[in-house]
Amino acid sequence: MDARVNGFRLLILLASFACGSVRAAQLKPETAAAFDRYIKVTEEEMNKHRGFNDFLWLDHRDPKEKSLVWLGQPVFVPLTTLDHGQQIDVPDGVIQHWLGVTYLDEPPLERVRDLILNFADYKTFFKLQVIDSKLIQHDGDQFDALLRLYKKQISAVLLNVHESAKFTLVDPSKIFVACHSTHIGEAAHPKDKNSWDEELSPQDQSGYLWSLNLYYRLEQSDNGVYVELEVISLGREAGGKLNPGRFLNGFETFPRELTRGIIDGLRDAFPHHR
Repeated sequence: MDARVNGFRLLILLASFACGSVRAAQLKPETAAAFDRYIKVTEEEMNKHRGFNDFLWLDHRDPKEKSLVWLGQPVFVPLTTLDHGQQIDVPDGVIQHWLGVTYLDEPPLERVRDLILNFADYKTFFKLQVIDSKLIQHDGDQFDALLRLYKKQISAVLLNVHESAKFTLVDPSKIFVACHSTHIGEAAHPKDKNSWDEELSPQDQSGYLWSLNLYYRLEQSDNGVYVELEVISLGREAGGKLNPGRFLNGFETFPRELTRGIIDGLRDAFPHHR
C-alpha cells in the first residue's frame, strides 16, 4: 500500500514539475546556428549523390541489405552527420537524425510521389503522429503545409508545424522531396480543437521541437519503388537529468516514431505482395 501511495505521489510531483519547469525553453541563436550548420553539411552531402547507383543510402551499403529491403524488411537507423570528420556541437540543444527505408512492391513512382505530396491527408495516412494536416499553398514544385503533431501520455502537447516542401525530379526514375519547418508553435489549449491555432508565447513554450526537416528519396527500380526518409529534428537539451516534461509527453522519441510512422503508413498504403 505504501509503495503504491509513494508511487502516486511521485507521479503527481513529476506532473507538477512538468507543468512549471519545462517552460521558458527558448531557442538560443547559437543553438539555431549549430542546427543550420548541421543541415547545410547534410544537404551538401545529399546533393553529391544524385547519379546512377549513387542516389540511395542503400547504394552505399552491402548489397545484401538492399535485397532484404526488397524482400519486405524495412530499415530504421539513427544517423549522424560529421563536418570534416568532426561532430557538430549543439549548445543547449539536441539533434536527432533518423533514417527509414522500405520497398513498395509494384506501384508506379507517380502514385508514391502523389501520396507523399498529399499533405492534406497526412492526418489519414500517418494518423498515429499527425492529428491534423492541411495544404496551405501549392505553386509548381513548391508546397506549404501545416502538420499538427500530438502527443499524450499524462499531459497533452500539440505542436503546429509549418513545412515548406520542394519537389525535385532528379531523372525519370528518381524523385527528391525536401521539407523544411518554417515555424513550430505549441498550442495553448491542446485538448480544444477549436483553439489549436492559439499558441503559447515563445517564452512560455517548452522546446520539445524547434525544427523538423523531412527528406524523401524515391527511386523506381526492380518493378517497384524504394523509399528512403530522413527525419532531422532540433529540440531542447535535457541537461543530463530526467526532464519530467519530456518524459511525460514523450517528444524525445517523436522523431524516431514519426520516421517509423511514415514508413509504416506507406507500407500500409502499398502492401507488399512477396
